[in-house]
Amino acid sequence: MTDTAKVTVSFTQKVSEAPYETADYTLTIERTVPESMGDEGIIAEASGLFEQVKSEVLKQSGQEIDLSPDGVVMRRLKSGVSRASDNKASTPQAAAPSSAPAEPAGAFAQASPVAVSAPAPAGPTAGAGRVYARNDFCMGKSAELQQAAFNLLAFQPAAWADNAGGTIKVYEVKESGDYSPQISKNGKEMPNFSVSKDALVHIGINTARDVGIWIKPADSNVPLKVWDQAGGQTQADAIEWDWTSRRAELHQGG
Repeated sequence: MTDTAKVTVSFTQKVSEAPYETADYTLTIERTVPESMGDEGIIAEASGLFEQVKSEVLKQSGQEIDLSPDGVVMRRLKSGVSRASDNKASTPQAAAPSSAPAEPAGAFAQASPVAVSAPAPAGPTAGAGRVYARNDFCMGKSAELQQAAFNLLAFQPAAWADNAGGTIKVYEVKESGDYSPQISKNGKEMPNFSVSKDALVHIGINTARDVGIWIKPADSNVPLKVWDQAGGQTQADAIEWDWTSRRAELHQGG
């Protein structure tokens, strides 16, 4: 049986429901992951899961969301969030379709705390848990670094020629042909892709080592949009990309 580790993340947001009244919105999720991911992989999994939990709580509590310069999900500061009506359902509801009138902040609110717990799977499928939707860009504390890595995967070959007649490794495909991660000699799960420090530094991203990318279930940490950062483009030039097709190309040498 595969050795596993349990990751638990939780986030709470206090919301002003009425003068001198507040409600707590809380979401807690547990996930079991294989210890073969290693400390770095487990921390990356926990960090990404926390960002998704935090985003969901802020959304359900009627808060507006901003991203910090480091890509951290933050609540947009304002004077407070008021309930639209005291006659709203007492349980959380899904967001209304885009064709419906926009609800004022707090439309999902309820007087008692919201607590959601996902069962922790076990065995080889551990870590599957809840599947989250992909975001336009990478999120979290290492968002800039991760986005730069995906930008290189999206547009660049596996190696560049340097001025000395040699080559600079840009990235390396680590995963198996069926897209499953390989296991190292010491039993740890290797990243699906590794992007070289030299390539990242070349495009202005400071890092002390190569960056590993572990692809999460349903590709939830793969950004929907990328830009040719090595070619001088900026986020304003970002376009949607076909990750599935590009992933297949990467296995054929990029």
